Amino acid sequence: MKLHLVAPAVLALSASLFACASETNEEQLFPEDRCTEEGVSCDAFGRAVDATEKLPAYELGTDEKPAQMTLVHQSNPLWEPVDLEFNPRSPRDLWINNYRTGHMTVVKNIGTKQVQVIERRDVAYAHFQNKPPAFAFGSDSQWGQTWGTCGDGNNGGNFFMGPTLYTANLDIFGGNNTATNLGSHLDMLHSTSYCRGISWAGEGNQYFAFNSHEKSIDFYDFKADHGPGWDDHSDGVIRRYWTNQVKGVDGLISAVSWNAADKKLYVADTGNKRILALDPSEGLFVAPFPGYEPIVERAFYEAPVVEVASGGLLEQPSGLEASGDIVFTTDALTSQIHAISIKEGTVLRSFATNLPPGSLAGLNFGPDGKIYFVDRKGGAIYRLDP
Repeated sequence: MKLHLVAPAVLALSASLFACASETNEEQLFPEDRCTEEGVSCDAFGRAVDATEKLPAYELGTDEKPAQMTLVHQSNPLWEPVDLEFNPRSPRDLWINNYRTGHMTVVKNIGTKQVQVIERRDVAYAHFQNKPPAFAFGSDSQWGQTWGTCGDGNNGGNFFMGPTLYTANLDIFGGNNTATNLGSHLDMLHSTSYCRGISWAGEGNQYFAFNSHEKSIDFYDFKADHGPGWDDHSDGVIRRYWTNQVKGVDGLISAVSWNAADKKLYVADTGNKRILALDPSEGLFVAPFPGYEPIVERAFYEAPVVEVASGGLLEQPSGLEASGDIVFTTDALTSQIHAISIKEGTVLRSFATNLPPGSLAGLNFGPDGKIYFVDRKGGAIYRLDP
């Protein structure tokens, strides 16, 4: 395996990095719309548009030409970066989620001479973004591109936790609504403690979350957001699937990924060493369940538990990204990345990173159709070049 190095940005953690003053809006070097950039699909972002014309799982390389790891960003390992995504409305801006500090790293114009690194944390992160295991970009809104996250905790013992909605507008995110002192969040709902993964559900303000406390998959619809720093959650909808069917592992993420191709959610069931698929269209109402705030709906739903892959090479599937007919997953124990056929449930190809156990967490596709992944222990972001 050959390792390429790209000039990294190494930053020290200090209070000044999380200031909420807005940055200068530099000229955009790339199209803002995810669908207009050459070679980019509208799945924000999935496999390259020509992926079906190449060998299966070519993103991990071939027998003749193994993929190469390229370091694209280096941060402080003590921050524990765990997840990453490119901003769909600004495709060269890479956002990185840091578990230990609860802040976001924004690498603007990555890979260009105009690269700029911004460290930003919500002033009320101790509740709204405490130990975030993952995040996911969602829809556009009056506040700009939105994203959702969740916290791996129980809010000090009262279990008043769940997904939070934010904006990627850096003139808003990180600021504070002084009328409420509730920071800059756009919405929050509270029925998922010890969240280990989150995914946009493909439309509106809808998200799925991995609930390691209830061992379930929870669906959330924030409906209309309440604006930066307010707290009206009354229009929210929560549906709980698969209670006691999935199992998290403490200290690891269990990613979930919405596949636009087949309208299903794919789940890294880490503790049970398997990948599952949830089809919400097959969900049936069972009964309501109690919660911490009055909302429109909070209910148990039934749906078939479909096993895509289990056993074999899978030890601790953690990061996960489904695109087309393939699901890509990182294995936290073996430090391998696997490409699995959704239809056949077989491993198409694997890539050994040779990183220490516990290093691999989230992975995602960039606007170039290549895989980017997190080295949690090393504080690094790598790209796979097939």
